[in-house]
Amino acid sequence: MRKSSLSTLIASVLLAATASSAASDPGSGHKDSGDPVVSGAVFSNPTVDNGDGVGQHIRRLVDQVSPGEQIRVANFVISGDTGMDFTESLLGAHDRGVQVQVILDGWQIDKPAAALLIDELGTDKSAGSWVHVCGNLSPEGTTSSCIGTKGQHNKFYLFSKVGDKKNVIVQSSANFTDRNVLSYWNNAVTLVGNHRLYGAYNEYFSDMLKEEQDPDYHWSRSTGGPDGPVTVSFFPSVSDPVEDRLRELGCKQNGRSEIRIGMSEWDGARAGIAQQLAQMQQQGCQVKVVHGPIDDEVRAIFDSSGIDHRALSTNEMPGRIHSKYLIAKGLTGRQSGSQLVITGSHNFNHTSLHRNDETYLEIRNRDIYKEYEENFETMWNTAVTE
Repeated sequence: MRKSSLSTLIASVLLAATASSAASDPGSGHKDSGDPVVSGAVFSNPTVDNGDGVGQHIRRLVDQVSPGEQIRVANFVISGDTGMDFTESLLGAHDRGVQVQVILDGWQIDKPAAALLIDELGTDKSAGSWVHVCGNLSPEGTTSSCIGTKGQHNKFYLFSKVGDKKNVIVQSSANFTDRNVLSYWNNAVTLVGNHRLYGAYNEYFSDMLKEEQDPDYHWSRSTGGPDGPVTVSFFPSVSDPVEDRLRELGCKQNGRSEIRIGMSEWDGARAGIAQQLAQMQQQGCQVKVVHGPIDDEVRAIFDSSGIDHRALSTNEMPGRIHSKYLIAKGLTGRQSGSQLVITGSHNFNHTSLHRNDETYLEIRNRDIYKEYEENFETMWNTAVTE
Protein backbone atom coordinates (compact mmCIF):
# COMPACT_ATOMS: atom_id res chain seq x y z
CA MET A 1 0.00 0.00 0.00
CA ARG A 2 1.08 3.60 -0.59
CA LYS A 3 -0.02 5.11 2.74
CA SER A 4 3.13 7.10 3.41
CA SER A 5 3.01 8.87 0.05
CA LEU A 6 -0.64 9.63 0.58
CA SER A 7 0.17 11.26 3.90
CA THR A 8 2.78 13.42 2.21
CA LEU A 9 0.22 14.67 -0.30
CA ILE A 10 -2.35 15.39 2.37
CA ALA A 11 0.13 17.37 4.42
CA SER A 12 1.27 19.37 1.41
CA VAL A 13 -2.23 20.42 0.39
CA LEU A 14 -3.60 20.75 3.94
CA LEU A 15 -6.28 18.13 3.44
CA ALA A 16 -7.95 16.22 6.23
CA ALA A 17 -8.27 12.90 4.44
CA THR A 18 -6.32 9.92 5.73
CA ALA A 19 -5.42 6.66 4.12
CA SER A 20 -6.89 4.51 6.88
CA SER A 21 -9.92 3.60 4.75
CA ALA A 22 -7.88 2.69 1.69
CA ALA A 23 -8.64 -0.78 0.44
CA SER A 24 -6.30 -2.72 -1.79
CA ASP A 25 -7.52 -4.25 -5.04
CA PRO A 26 -6.37 -7.82 -5.61
CA GLY A 27 -6.74 -7.14 -9.32
CA SER A 28 -4.26 -4.27 -9.41
CA GLY A 29 -1.61 -6.43 -11.05
CA HIS A 30 -1.52 -7.25 -14.76
CA LYS A 31 -3.85 -10.21 -14.94
CA ASP A 32 -4.07 -10.29 -18.73
CA SER A 33 -7.14 -12.41 -18.14
CA GLY A 34 -7.86 -12.96 -21.81
CA ASP A 35 -11.42 -11.68 -21.39
CA PRO A 36 -12.75 -10.85 -24.85
CA VAL A 37 -12.69 -7.15 -25.66
CA VAL A 38 -15.75 -6.56 -27.80
CA SER A 39 -18.15 -3.75 -28.56
CA GLY A 40 -21.31 -3.77 -26.49
CA ALA A 41 -23.03 -2.51 -23.37
CA VAL A 42 -22.83 -3.42 -19.68
CA PHE A 43 -25.20 -2.36 -16.91
CA SER A 44 -25.30 -1.97 -13.15
CA ASN A 45 -28.44 -3.29 -11.48
CA PRO A 46 -28.30 -2.81 -7.69
CA THR A 47 -31.30 -5.07 -7.06
CA VAL A 48 -29.48 -8.22 -8.20
CA ASP A 49 -26.12 -7.65 -6.50
CA ASN A 50 -24.65 -6.24 -9.69
CA GLY A 51 -24.29 -2.63 -8.66
CA ASP A 52 -20.64 -2.71 -9.66
CA GLY A 53 -21.22 -4.16 -13.12
CA VAL A 54 -19.87 -1.08 -14.89
CA GLY A 55 -16.89 -0.69 -12.55
CA GLN A 56 -15.92 -4.34 -12.86
CA HIS A 57 -15.99 -4.06 -16.63
CA ILE A 58 -13.72 -1.01 -16.70
CA ARG A 59 -11.27 -2.49 -14.20
CA ARG A 60 -11.06 -5.69 -16.29
CA LEU A 61 -10.05 -3.59 -19.28
CA VAL A 62 -7.44 -1.72 -17.23
CA ASP A 63 -5.97 -5.03 -16.07
CA GLN A 64 -5.47 -6.17 -19.67
CA VAL A 65 -3.51 -3.14 -20.89
CA SER A 66 0.11 -4.00 -21.64
CA PRO A 67 3.24 -1.96 -20.86
CA GLY A 68 3.86 0.87 -23.29
CA GLU A 69 0.17 1.50 -23.99
CA GLN A 70 -1.95 4.44 -22.80
CA ILE A 71 -5.08 4.82 -20.67
CA ARG A 72 -6.90 8.15 -20.54
CA VAL A 73 -9.67 8.77 -18.00
CA ALA A 74 -12.08 11.70 -17.65
CA ASN A 75 -14.10 11.19 -14.48
CA PHE A 76 -16.19 13.31 -12.14
CA VAL A 77 -15.62 11.66 -8.76
CA ILE A 78 -13.38 8.83 -7.52
CA SER A 79 -14.07 8.12 -3.83
CA GLY A 80 -14.82 5.48 -1.22
CA ASP A 81 -13.88 1.81 -1.38
CA THR A 82 -15.16 1.67 -4.97
CA GLY A 83 -12.89 4.53 -5.94
CA MET A 84 -9.95 2.96 -4.16
CA ASP A 85 -10.43 -0.26 -6.12
CA PHE A 86 -10.28 1.76 -9.33
CA THR A 87 -7.28 3.79 -8.15
CA GLU A 88 -5.35 0.63 -7.32
CA SER A 89 -6.14 -0.80 -10.77
CA LEU A 90 -4.86 2.36 -12.43
CA LEU A 91 -1.73 2.43 -10.25
CA GLY A 92 -1.12 -1.22 -11.05
CA ALA A 93 -1.19 -0.36 -14.74
CA HIS A 94 1.17 2.57 -14.13
CA ASP A 95 3.58 0.35 -12.18
CA ARG A 96 3.86 -2.08 -15.09
CA GLY A 97 4.66 0.68 -17.60
CA VAL A 98 1.31 1.89 -18.88
CA GLN A 99 0.84 5.63 -19.36
CA VAL A 100 -2.12 6.61 -17.17
CA GLN A 101 -3.51 10.10 -17.70
CA VAL A 102 -6.52 11.30 -15.71
CA ILE A 103 -8.68 14.44 -15.71
CA LEU A 104 -10.76 14.98 -12.56
CA ASP A 105 -13.29 17.48 -11.34
CA GLY A 106 -12.03 19.32 -8.28
CA TRP A 107 -14.78 17.93 -6.04
CA GLN A 108 -13.74 15.35 -3.41
CA ILE A 109 -10.11 15.20 -4.48
CA ASP A 110 -9.27 15.26 -0.76
CA LYS A 111 -10.83 11.80 -0.38
CA PRO A 112 -8.29 8.98 -0.02
CA ALA A 113 -8.87 7.38 -3.45
CA ALA A 114 -8.40 10.54 -5.50
CA ALA A 115 -5.66 11.87 -3.22
CA LEU A 116 -3.67 8.66 -3.58
CA LEU A 117 -4.01 8.73 -7.35
CA ILE A 118 -2.81 12.33 -7.50
CA ASP A 119 0.08 11.63 -5.15
CA GLU A 120 1.32 8.57 -7.03
CA LEU A 121 0.89 9.84 -10.59
CA GLY A 122 1.75 13.46 -9.91
CA THR A 123 0.57 16.45 -11.91
CA ASP A 124 3.49 16.94 -14.32
CA LYS A 125 1.97 16.57 -17.79
CA SER A 126 5.41 16.26 -19.37
CA ALA A 127 5.61 12.85 -17.70
CA GLY A 128 3.98 9.74 -19.11
CA SER A 129 1.43 9.46 -16.30
CA TRP A 130 -0.31 12.27 -14.44
CA VAL A 131 -3.55 13.65 -12.99
CA HIS A 132 -5.00 16.99 -14.05
CA VAL A 133 -7.59 18.58 -11.76
CA CYS A 134 -9.80 21.08 -13.58
CA GLY A 135 -9.00 24.52 -12.22
CA ASN A 136 -12.09 26.64 -12.90
CA LEU A 137 -13.83 26.62 -9.53
CA SER A 138 -17.59 26.96 -9.89
CA PRO A 139 -19.36 29.98 -8.38
CA GLU A 140 -20.97 27.51 -5.99
CA GLY A 141 -17.49 26.76 -4.68
CA THR A 142 -17.65 22.96 -4.86
CA THR A 143 -17.07 21.51 -8.31
CA SER A 144 -14.63 22.73 -10.97
CA SER A 145 -14.61 22.61 -14.74
CA CYS A 146 -12.02 22.66 -17.47
CA ILE A 147 -14.22 24.25 -20.18
CA GLY A 148 -17.62 25.01 -18.62
CA THR A 149 -18.55 27.00 -15.52
CA LYS A 150 -19.80 24.26 -13.16
CA GLY A 151 -18.10 20.86 -13.26
CA GLN A 152 -16.12 18.27 -15.20
CA HIS A 153 -18.91 15.68 -15.22
CA ASN A 154 -17.52 13.27 -17.83
CA LYS A 155 -17.20 9.52 -17.38
CA PHE A 156 -15.21 8.14 -20.31
CA TYR A 157 -12.15 5.90 -20.70
CA LEU A 158 -9.76 5.63 -23.65
CA PHE A 159 -7.43 2.66 -24.13
CA SER A 160 -4.86 2.73 -26.91
CA LYS A 161 -4.88 -1.06 -26.85
CA VAL A 162 -6.54 -3.73 -24.70
CA GLY A 163 -5.26 -7.21 -25.40
CA ASP A 164 -4.98 -7.22 -29.19
CA LYS A 165 -7.71 -4.61 -29.75
CA LYS A 166 -6.74 -1.03 -30.56
CA ASN A 167 -8.63 2.21 -29.94
CA VAL A 168 -11.03 1.03 -27.23
CA ILE A 169 -13.56 3.60 -25.93
CA VAL A 170 -15.85 3.23 -22.93
CA GLN A 171 -18.58 5.84 -22.49
CA SER A 172 -20.30 5.50 -19.12
CA SER A 173 -22.84 7.15 -16.84
CA ALA A 174 -21.24 5.91 -13.61
CA ASN A 175 -18.90 7.54 -11.13
CA PHE A 176 -16.48 5.46 -9.09
CA THR A 177 -18.24 5.99 -5.75
CA ASP A 178 -19.82 3.67 -3.22
CA ARG A 179 -23.26 5.19 -3.81
CA ASN A 180 -23.05 4.27 -7.47
CA VAL A 181 -22.48 0.66 -6.48
CA LEU A 182 -24.98 0.40 -3.63
CA SER A 183 -28.12 1.83 -5.20
CA TYR A 184 -27.61 3.35 -8.66
CA TRP A 185 -28.63 1.98 -12.05
CA ASN A 186 -25.88 2.78 -14.60
CA ASN A 187 -24.68 1.84 -18.05
CA ALA A 188 -21.52 1.82 -20.12
CA VAL A 189 -20.97 1.15 -23.80
CA THR A 190 -17.68 -0.07 -25.26
CA LEU A 191 -16.69 0.57 -28.88
CA VAL A 192 -13.63 -1.10 -30.36
CA GLY A 193 -11.49 -0.17 -33.34
CA ASN A 194 -13.02 3.14 -34.45
CA HIS A 195 -9.90 5.26 -34.85
CA ARG A 196 -11.73 8.43 -35.93
CA LEU A 197 -14.05 8.33 -32.94
CA TYR A 198 -11.06 7.60 -30.70
CA GLY A 199 -9.36 10.64 -32.19
CA ALA A 200 -12.36 12.86 -31.45
CA TYR A 201 -12.37 11.84 -27.79
CA ASN A 202 -8.64 12.49 -27.58
CA GLU A 203 -9.09 15.92 -29.18
CA TYR A 204 -11.69 16.80 -26.55
CA PHE A 205 -9.46 15.41 -23.79
CA SER A 206 -6.64 17.69 -24.98
CA ASP A 207 -8.99 20.68 -25.13
CA MET A 208 -9.95 20.16 -21.50
CA LEU A 209 -6.29 20.35 -20.53
CA LYS A 210 -6.08 23.86 -22.01
CA GLU A 211 -8.40 25.20 -19.28
CA GLU A 212 -10.10 27.63 -21.69
CA GLN A 213 -13.67 28.32 -20.61
CA ASP A 214 -16.21 28.51 -23.44
CA PRO A 215 -19.98 28.52 -22.82
CA ASP A 216 -20.59 27.45 -26.43
CA TYR A 217 -17.82 24.91 -26.82
CA HIS A 218 -20.19 22.29 -28.29
CA TRP A 219 -19.04 20.31 -31.31
CA SER A 220 -19.78 16.90 -32.78
CA ARG A 221 -18.07 14.37 -34.99
CA SER A 222 -19.81 11.67 -37.02
CA THR A 223 -18.04 8.66 -38.40
CA GLY A 224 -18.59 5.14 -39.58
CA GLY A 225 -16.78 2.26 -37.99
CA PRO A 226 -16.87 -1.43 -37.19
CA ASP A 227 -20.08 -0.93 -35.19
CA GLY A 228 -21.89 1.29 -37.67
CA PRO A 229 -22.49 5.05 -37.74
CA VAL A 230 -21.70 6.97 -34.56
CA THR A 231 -21.79 10.63 -33.55
CA VAL A 232 -20.10 12.02 -30.45
CA SER A 233 -21.03 15.42 -29.00
CA PHE A 234 -19.18 17.51 -26.42
CA PHE A 235 -20.46 20.24 -24.10
CA PRO A 236 -21.21 22.93 -22.84
CA SER A 237 -23.57 24.33 -25.48
CA VAL A 238 -25.83 27.35 -25.90
CA SER A 239 -28.45 25.48 -27.97
CA ASP A 240 -29.93 22.05 -27.20
CA PRO A 241 -28.64 19.41 -29.64
CA VAL A 242 -30.85 16.71 -28.11
CA GLU A 243 -33.97 18.71 -28.91
CA ASP A 244 -32.57 19.50 -32.35
CA ARG A 245 -31.90 15.82 -33.02
CA LEU A 246 -35.43 14.81 -32.10
CA ARG A 247 -36.79 17.40 -34.55
CA GLU A 248 -34.98 15.58 -37.33
CA LEU A 249 -36.84 12.35 -36.58
CA GLY A 250 -40.39 11.23 -37.21
CA CYS A 251 -42.83 8.51 -36.17
CA LYS A 252 -44.69 5.79 -37.99
CA GLN A 253 -48.34 5.28 -37.19
CA ASN A 254 -49.93 2.51 -35.16
CA GLY A 255 -47.20 2.37 -32.54
CA ARG A 256 -44.52 0.99 -34.82
CA SER A 257 -42.07 3.61 -33.59
CA GLU A 258 -40.78 3.36 -30.02
CA ILE A 259 -38.78 5.78 -27.89
CA ARG A 260 -37.48 4.70 -24.49
CA ILE A 261 -35.67 7.05 -22.11
CA GLY A 262 -33.78 6.31 -18.91
CA MET A 263 -32.82 9.67 -17.40
CA SER A 264 -31.26 10.48 -14.07
CA GLU A 265 -32.26 14.16 -13.89
CA TRP A 266 -34.66 16.26 -15.97
CA ASP A 267 -35.46 19.88 -15.17
CA GLY A 268 -37.65 22.58 -16.62
CA ALA A 269 -34.80 24.14 -18.57
CA ARG A 270 -34.96 21.08 -20.83
CA ALA A 271 -38.76 21.01 -21.11
CA GLY A 272 -38.28 21.47 -24.84
CA ILE A 273 -37.17 17.85 -25.09
CA ALA A 274 -40.33 16.74 -23.30
CA GLN A 275 -42.46 18.91 -25.59
CA GLN A 276 -40.83 17.42 -28.66
CA LEU A 277 -41.47 13.93 -27.31
CA ALA A 278 -45.10 14.86 -26.69
CA GLN A 279 -45.44 15.86 -30.33
CA MET A 280 -43.89 12.58 -31.40
CA GLN A 281 -46.28 10.71 -29.12
CA GLN A 282 -49.18 12.41 -30.91
CA GLN A 283 -47.63 11.52 -34.28
CA GLY A 284 -47.71 7.82 -33.42
CA CYS A 285 -44.57 7.08 -31.42
CA GLN A 286 -44.87 5.07 -28.23
CA VAL A 287 -42.82 6.92 -25.61
CA LYS A 288 -41.90 5.53 -22.19
CA VAL A 289 -39.66 7.17 -19.58
CA VAL A 290 -37.94 5.86 -16.46
CA HIS A 291 -36.63 8.82 -14.50
CA GLY A 292 -35.05 10.05 -11.33
CA PRO A 293 -35.91 13.54 -10.03
CA ILE A 294 -37.89 15.57 -12.59
CA ASP A 295 -39.43 19.05 -12.45
CA ASP A 296 -43.18 19.48 -12.27
CA GLU A 297 -43.15 21.18 -15.67
CA VAL A 298 -41.72 18.08 -17.30
CA ARG A 299 -44.09 15.79 -15.42
CA ALA A 300 -47.06 17.89 -16.56
CA ILE A 301 -46.02 17.53 -20.20
CA PHE A 302 -45.80 13.76 -19.80
CA ASP A 303 -49.21 13.54 -18.19
CA SER A 304 -51.01 15.83 -20.63
CA SER A 305 -49.59 14.03 -23.67
CA GLY A 306 -50.11 10.47 -22.42
CA ILE A 307 -46.42 9.62 -22.13
CA ASP A 308 -46.01 6.69 -19.73
CA HIS A 309 -43.45 7.35 -17.03
CA ARG A 310 -42.20 5.60 -13.91
CA ALA A 311 -39.70 6.58 -11.22
CA LEU A 312 -36.46 5.14 -9.89
CA SER A 313 -35.59 8.02 -7.59
CA THR A 314 -34.53 6.74 -4.17
CA ASN A 315 -31.25 5.69 -2.61
CA GLU A 316 -33.13 2.80 -1.02
CA MET A 317 -34.14 -0.23 -3.07
CA PRO A 318 -35.26 -0.46 -5.83
CA GLY A 319 -32.68 2.29 -6.24
CA ARG A 320 -32.10 5.41 -8.28
CA ILE A 321 -31.54 5.63 -11.99
CA HIS A 322 -28.19 7.26 -12.77
CA SER A 323 -28.13 6.29 -16.46
CA LYS A 324 -28.71 8.98 -19.05
CA TYR A 325 -29.89 7.44 -22.30
CA LEU A 326 -32.47 7.63 -25.05
CA ILE A 327 -33.10 4.69 -27.38
CA ALA A 328 -35.45 4.47 -30.35
CA LYS A 329 -36.46 2.12 -33.12
CA GLY A 330 -38.74 2.36 -36.13
CA LEU A 331 -38.29 6.10 -36.54
CA THR A 332 -38.26 8.00 -39.80
CA GLY A 333 -36.26 11.05 -40.77
CA ARG A 334 -32.64 12.08 -41.07
CA GLN A 335 -30.18 9.27 -40.28
CA SER A 336 -32.75 7.50 -38.16
CA GLY A 337 -31.52 3.99 -38.95
CA SER A 338 -33.53 1.07 -37.70
CA GLN A 339 -32.33 1.49 -34.10
CA LEU A 340 -30.40 4.21 -32.31
CA VAL A 341 -28.93 4.74 -28.85
CA ILE A 342 -27.93 8.09 -27.34
CA THR A 343 -26.02 7.71 -24.07
CA GLY A 344 -23.33 9.39 -22.01
CA SER A 345 -22.77 11.56 -18.94
CA HIS A 346 -25.28 14.20 -20.03
CA ASN A 347 -28.43 14.72 -17.95
CA PHE A 348 -31.46 16.51 -19.34
CA ASN A 349 -30.90 19.56 -17.16
CA HIS A 350 -29.58 23.10 -17.44
CA THR A 351 -26.25 22.29 -15.85
CA SER A 352 -25.33 19.47 -18.24
CA LEU A 353 -26.27 21.52 -21.28
CA HIS A 354 -24.93 24.95 -20.45
CA ARG A 355 -22.34 24.64 -17.69
CA ASN A 356 -20.67 21.22 -17.49
CA ASP A 357 -17.94 19.45 -19.38
CA GLU A 358 -20.01 16.54 -20.75
CA THR A 359 -20.20 13.97 -23.53
CA TYR A 360 -22.95 12.03 -25.22
CA LEU A 361 -22.64 9.42 -27.92
CA GLU A 362 -25.17 8.37 -30.57
CA ILE A 363 -24.83 4.82 -31.91
CA ARG A 364 -26.86 3.17 -34.66
CA ASN A 365 -26.27 -0.51 -34.07
CA ARG A 366 -28.92 -3.22 -33.74
CA ASP A 367 -27.11 -5.43 -31.23
CA ILE A 368 -26.22 -2.57 -28.90
CA TYR A 369 -29.77 -1.28 -29.16
CA LYS A 370 -31.13 -4.66 -28.06
CA GLU A 371 -28.89 -4.60 -24.97
CA TYR A 372 -30.23 -1.20 -23.98
CA GLU A 373 -33.79 -2.22 -24.78
CA GLU A 374 -33.49 -5.17 -22.42
CA ASN A 375 -32.02 -2.96 -19.70
CA PHE A 376 -34.84 -0.46 -20.10
CA GLU A 377 -37.46 -3.18 -19.75
CA THR A 378 -35.76 -4.35 -16.55
CA MET A 379 -35.84 -0.83 -15.13
CA TRP A 380 -39.43 -0.29 -16.32
CA ASN A 381 -40.62 -3.42 -14.58
CA THR A 382 -38.79 -2.41 -11.41
CA ALA A 383 -39.69 1.29 -11.35
CA VAL A 384 -42.54 2.83 -9.39
CA THR A 385 -45.70 3.90 -11.21
CA GLU A 386 -46.59 7.49 -10.30
